[in-house]
Amino acid sequence: MLEGLFMSAINLTGKGDYDGALAMLEEGLALAEKVGDENYTPRYLNSLGWLYIECGDLDRARELNRRGSEVARTRRDQGARDADESIANAELNLGDICIITGDLPLAREILDGVHGQVKNPATSEWMRWRYSIHLFASLAELELARGDLAKARELADHCLELATRTNSRKYLVKAWRLKGEIALARRQWDEGEAALRQAMHIARAIASPTQLWKTHLAVGRLHSEAKRPDLARLAYQAARAVVEQVRAGFRSPELRFSFERTPLVQRVYDLGALE
Repeated sequence: MLEGLFMSAINLTGKGDYDGALAMLEEGLALAEKVGDENYTPRYLNSLGWLYIECGDLDRARELNRRGSEVARTRRDQGARDADESIANAELNLGDICIITGDLPLAREILDGVHGQVKNPATSEWMRWRYSIHLFASLAELELARGDLAKARELADHCLELATRTNSRKYLVKAWRLKGEIALARRQWDEGEAALRQAMHIARAIASPTQLWKTHLAVGRLHSEAKRPDLARLAYQAARAVVEQVRAGFRSPELRFSFERTPLVQRVYDLGALE
């Protein structure tokens, strides 16, 4: 039951059914805590945190991932080596929140901690390949925000190599979009457009609304910077159409409200409204 609820909720979050995912994650967390399952409790906390990041409620996401990290660290202190995965996933989410809020020094501290865990031979091999991909995507995003484009490109390439080797398609989208955004920052329009085309192709194939609207937004920014206003407007309108589809799918007023107030979502609405 715990495994089924967890995996179903992960898939529902990825496809943008946040209300359905939230119900399953809350049911699973309540069950895990009731029966004292210390393996799934941090996983549910971390995944709830991810869902709230997707929906823009960063305060709640931060608290859930802090709890997830604390529970997982307690398990590791008690000898559970597979707790390394839950620690890494929680702290990667915390690092992502810091990047979103602009606290880049704290993001660096958190992500460097996870990087140290990945490189430590004593770390459990369990799912290390998976959270390593997330790590290099987040580190690339951090360096892009800091303006170190050479380092960002190196990290994005590493993320892309790992995602390609494991066919991790969500991270293939992220890696290609990062490469496109880095090329945009370098004003290399053709290279950026080619990378974003790859990201868009995979985002459409996996039907992930978050990856799709963020990629449309990146395409719009590239065309805008390259002085192609008509193409930029089409991309921004496509991003807004996906965002509106997500917004219309919410049944929870609370989730809809936090999603609508997300600065990047508001930016999509502003840009997508341009005629």
